[in-house]
Amino acid sequence: MTAYPSLRGVPRLACMALLPLLGGHALAQSPSISQPGGLNLGVTSFYDGFSGPPGWAWQTTVRHSSANKIVDANGHANPVFADPKINSTVVVNQLSHAMPTSIQGWRPGFMAILPVVSLDSSFGPGPSLKDGGTGLADMTLEASLQSEPVVNAGGAPVFVQRLTAAAILPTGRYKQNLDINQGSGYASFNPYWAATFFPAPRWEMSWRLHYLYNFKNDKPASSAPRPFNGQPVTTTQAGDAAWVNFAASYAVTPDVSLGINGYYFQQLSDSRANGTRIADSRERVLGIGPGLMWRISPEKALWVNAYSESMVRNRASSALNLQVRTVFAF
Repeated sequence: MTAYPSLRGVPRLACMALLPLLGGHALAQSPSISQPGGLNLGVTSFYDGFSGPPGWAWQTTVRHSSANKIVDANGHANPVFADPKINSTVVVNQLSHAMPTSIQGWRPGFMAILPVVSLDSSFGPGPSLKDGGTGLADMTLEASLQSEPVVNAGGAPVFVQRLTAAAILPTGRYKQNLDINQGSGYASFNPYWAATFFPAPRWEMSWRLHYLYNFKNDKPASSAPRPFNGQPVTTTQAGDAAWVNFAASYAVTPDVSLGINGYYFQQLSDSRANGTRIADSRERVLGIGPGLMWRISPEKALWVNAYSESMVRNRASSALNLQVRTVFAF
């Protein structure tokens, strides 16, 4: 089943979210520019190479994330923020359509995704971040090509894949006086390749390999704007990135699969403010945990996934990401 490139493990920490800071601290001279909130980090997992039968499908995902640490470029908890707690609950609705027509073994498909995000943050004494409550996040539009499965001599699937181009549009709630917004304030291009391989009876391995290009944000957000290199910050741009969702499962019954799922995200280039590169600004995170898929019927399916994050750099670290995802074909 296809899924949204939806909210990442924690809500977006908007431009300059880590200011004001301690005098003389390196971060005090650089705005904090984060990746967009609409990223699929572990939202899709088992059997990801399939997109379901031709026709319409409705998908709902509920995901709760709890971040208790803001990590710097060296992997250490940022000492500026005392006892941070950033909680987000996301409800994402996706409407998709798979065309019945196959062109050289590929079926076109289209998707529209719209999340609703509730943000709640608290901090100990000292600097804090201002969040935006509950609101709509950025809309994502996708166009895909789904391959027909490659089957063995017995007719069982061996390999299936999907190619997708996705655009994340800056339609979500975004206020320049907030540090944590539902929307990103800028557009992103997010193509990906999803595939599922069946190495042995009852076993499957799935992955989704993403690339991300972020456009400029000409309205940076912060509750406490500060200059950069002696000039007001008028534009920011998060660096491009790549990541992979990965999963492996075993079908304990014909309808229930259990396994391990994860994601690894790596920002490839430094972010920029006013066109100037910001050193040591690349984000990184590894999330991994258990998961379950239940094929309720040919038209319905349920996924339950949990993730714990490690290897975090330049972002909030989530102790627990828990999600439930359902798909209904009609």
